Amino acid sequence: MQIKISISPRAVVKYLVIVAIFFTVVSTGIQICKYVFDYRDDWMKLFNLDRELNFPTWYSAFMIGFCAILLRVIAIGKKQQGDRYTADWKLLSFIFMLMAIDEVVSIHEILIIPEVSEALKLPWFLHSMWVIPGTVFVLWFVKRYWRFSRHLPLKSQQHFITAACIYVGGALIMEMIGSHLAEAQGQQYLPYALIATVEEVMEMSGIIMFIYGLLYYLSQWSDTLNLQIDILNPQPKPFHSKIKK
Repeated sequence: MQIKISISPRAVVKYLVIVAIFFTVVSTGIQICKYVFDYRDDWMKLFNLDRELNFPTWYSAFMIGFCAILLRVIAIGKKQQGDRYTADWKLLSFIFMLMAIDEVVSIHEILIIPEVSEALKLPWFLHSMWVIPGTVFVLWFVKRYWRFSRHLPLKSQQHFITAACIYVGGALIMEMIGSHLAEAQGQQYLPYALIATVEEVMEMSGIIMFIYGLLYYLSQWSDTLNLQIDILNPQPKPFHSKIKK
């Protein structure tokens, strides 16, 4: 049986953007209701971009996981072609898989310890301590993948670099600004809530841009992707009858 599925990068991104806009509008409305009109209800936590383990979190994790799958598909194709950058694609897929897991369980949040940052007298932009290893990782990533990015087509270079800048701008830069506001005013204020919303929106936008870039790269690399899935039937175990003598 052969199943043909047609995928348009623009169509995929259009629906991803619609959902992201929905979460952004709802979350912004929630923040205004919470801090301006003092309306609070349990259902609001399900759509708050500044909360964990809710609909926006799972949506972001789904998109990052989708990136990991697309990267894995590209890596498999590159391996079949004997491409020299196969290992780079595989590593990218692994990194995005870890990012999807972290999006759900928020491992990086463990490093947000205000007492430690105060004891070390860190500058205001490092009060959210996880940005330190985050910055180190970004620097390593740039060094590791700079040569890799140069071999990509110009359009794909633009897509991937733009996506990375948007995502890092949200995950690190806006996190630094948000941590400064949290230290100065606390987290239970509208300005901090809006900064946190911008941070999450930039992260989602960066991932959506990266998904578009990957789909575009696949479309330029090969307009037809043949995916074969073999479903193996379990072999029945031989039946040995025992004859009692």
